[in-house]
Amino acid sequence: MPNSVDIPEHAVTRYALRVRFCETDLMAIVHHANYLVYFEAARVEYLRRRGVSYAQWAEQEGVHLPVISAHLDYKRTSHFDDELVVEARVSLVTRVKVGFGYRILHGEELVCSGETVLACVDDSHRPRRLPPNVLEVLLAPERP
Repeated sequence: MPNSVDIPEHAVTRYALRVRFCETDLMAIVHHANYLVYFEAARVEYLRRRGVSYAQWAEQEGVHLPVISAHLDYKRTSHFDDELVVEARVSLVTRVKVGFGYRILHGEELVCSGETVLACVDDSHRPRRLPPNVLEVLLAPERP
């Protein structure tokens, strides 16, 4: 699906986290489902570092961005107490969709990569165009 706008290089956020014990299995390896949680945490931080919260969009604008597809590629295991960095990058913007690409790193090693696509919907869960102010935030650099 083609992009409707050019994605700037600065449309990326790096979010650090430490693996908690509750996110691991009996071998102290991160359970695969938690990588989606890490992706979401990085997406929320992406918005926060651009001066907006997802709750603001939902409450004030009636804009919701549910995930409509997700894909993950696992490269290596992560373990309890590992320090990870999740990179979230805007990768797709159309009239009603926004895509994020992700890389999860342990040091310099790639642990997991993936992508999610989110649709813009209104309070009734009907598709709507991304409002100009939402698009502006999605493509903005991080604030100092």
